[in-house]
Amino acid sequence: MTKHPTSGNVEVNKIRAVIYGQDYQIKGRASVDHLRMVAMLVDHKMKEIGEANPRLDLNRVAVLAAVNVADEYLKLRQEYEDLLRILEQAQALGGESE
Repeated sequence: MTKHPTSGNVEVNKIRAVIYGQDYQIKGRASVDHLRMVAMLVDHKMKEIGEANPRLDLNRVAVLAAVNVADEYLKLRQEYEDLLRILEQAQALGGESE
């Protein structure tokens, strides 16, 4: 793990990770723990797809992993937006009774 200063005092963290058996260097402004969790998530998703489809090459496994993660992200984002709407409605109703 290395921290590199950038302009505006924003630090960039760097980690080494093994994803689907290959070494990668990952950089980001997120915490080292966050970067590790991202790498672990990608590795897990790729292994899950690769084990279920052993004939797929690395590129297809990676693309399918990206599609799966994007699908999960979009579903969670929609749930988050729905919850925000419910919260706003509840707050509006609470304000009317006062």
